[in-house]
Parts: sequence; C-alpha cells; structure tokens
Amino acid sequence: MLKNLIYFGSPDFSAQILEKIIQSKLVNVVGVVTTPDKPQGRKQVLTPSPVSEMAGNYDLPIYKPNKLDEANLAHLRLLKPDIFLFVSFGKIVPKTWLESPALGTFNIHFSLLPKYRGALCISEAIKNMDIETGVTLMEMDEKLDHGNIISQAKVTIDMNDDVLKLTTKLTQAAEELLTDKLPEICAQNYTSMPQDESLATFTPSHKTISHASALVPSVKTFNALKGVDAKEVHALIRSLNPEPGAWTTIVPRQGGAIQIKILKTSLVSDKLIIDTVQIPGKNPTTWKQFLSGHKI
Repeated sequence: MLKNLIYFGSPDFSAQILEKIIQSKLVNVVGVVTTPDKPQGRKQVLTPSPVSEMAGNYDLPIYKPNKLDEANLAHLRLLKPDIFLFVSFGKIVPKTWLESPALGTFNIHFSLLPKYRGALCISEAIKNMDIETGVTLMEMDEKLDHGNIISQAKVTIDMNDDVLKLTTKLTQAAEELLTDKLPEICAQNYTSMPQDESLATFTPSHKTISHASALVPSVKTFNALKGVDAKEVHALIRSLNPEPGAWTTIVPRQGGAIQIKILKTSLVSDKLIIDTVQIPGKNPTTWKQFLSGHKI
C-alpha cells in the first residue's frame, strides 16, 4: 500500500515538483498545504499560489492556513499522513506539526547544506560566483535548514545562469532525487547524517530583496564594460534577474537620467557585455539599439 504524503509549498518550481511526485505514483498525495491567496497585479486580484493551482488540477484537498496551529493540524491528521514534504513553503513550522506524520517530515532545499541556509540560496550562489550548487533532501527540524541530511545532488552553475535558469536545473535535480529516495523513505530504509555546523552559512533575509536593492551603480556598470570587476558585476546582475531585476541609471548627453533594467549580460575577454536592456513601459531592446537613440 502506498504511503500517504501531504505536500507543503507555494512557488512555481514547487508546483512542478508536486506534479512530478503525483505522476510518479510512488506515494499517495492526500493533500496540499500552501500560502493563502495573495493580491497581484494592478487590480490586486486575489490569486492562488502555483502549488494551489497545481493541486486543483488533480482535485487534491487544498489547505491555506494563516496559522500553523493545533486547529489546522487537526484537519491534516484526518488524512492520516505518513509523510510531510516541504518544498519552499515559507513559514516556520511548529514541533507538533513536524512530529505529526507517522514516518517523519522532510524538506527539499536548493543548496548543498550546510552552505546557504535560508531563502536566497540560489541568488547567493550566483552572486558569489560559485561553480556548483545543488539540492539537499533532509529530515526537517525546528531550526532553519538544520536537519540531518539524507542525500544531495550537485548542479553546475554556468557562467550565464541567472536565477530562473538555475532554478530550472535545480528543480529537475530535485525531481530526480525524490524519485530515487522517496521509496527508501517510505520503506524506512535510508540513512542520514548531521550537518557540520562549523561549515554553516546563512543567506540574507528575503525581505532585503527589493527594487531599490537591485540597483547596480552606473559607475560600476561602465567600469565593468572596460574590464574592471567584470566577472563580479556579471554575477551580481545574474543573481538579481529575473526578479527583482537588475537596473541602473543612464544619463544621456541630452535629457534627464533614464532608469533601465539590465536584462542580460555576458563576458567577452574578461569584459562585461550588456546584451539586452529595457526602459520602463517599453519593450526589451538590445544595448546597441538603446545607444543608437541615447548618446551617452
């Protein structure tokens, strides 16, 4: 008999992993817990999370608790869960919840723990010019990304990977890791090892990421075009894209300052190359086309 699994998650990549688990038929996904609907767009329309939408496609019970309290946990216990699996849920989980499933609570994290504990594990790996990162499957405890490690899968970071591209690669690695390890978890036939606390690093809070924090000073940008700290600037821009989006300010010879988003860059002979930019309210354009209409 298949084990009952309740899935916790919210963003798009988590929804993709959820679908992979459902289609694998390695477990019986009996319910999904996700964040409450949030207002989006100019009209601030209440919109369900991608995980909620995916669960709806498969007619799964969906729970959107504002608090992880005993009353909400009681509803989940009615589903007789054997496993809780967390993939980017975004809330602190109480001990009573962690201990509720018969076989345990597990977590997928997008870094090679204990490095990069926290929400910004993907962007930090890019910004710091790491050549590899990975996915960690772990037993979940009350501390942030602290539990015993069951297995890890390494992923190479390409010189032109931004957050979206690297997230796609990590998502695929997570799907493969779960396909391999879920049967072992269900059979209680796996081993785990504590993390080495001396190697633990933490990412900044996700609250530090905003449009304002994504500014790449124009002096730094133009120096990188000449080869000064080009690799670092290229990494910084990629770590900010696609969200919140790297940007800088350009001052043409005529007219006032223009704010532009730097959508894509590359490196040629250790110099930064700006490939694609976008003026607010306009379509993306090449850097060459931008310069043809704005003399700097």
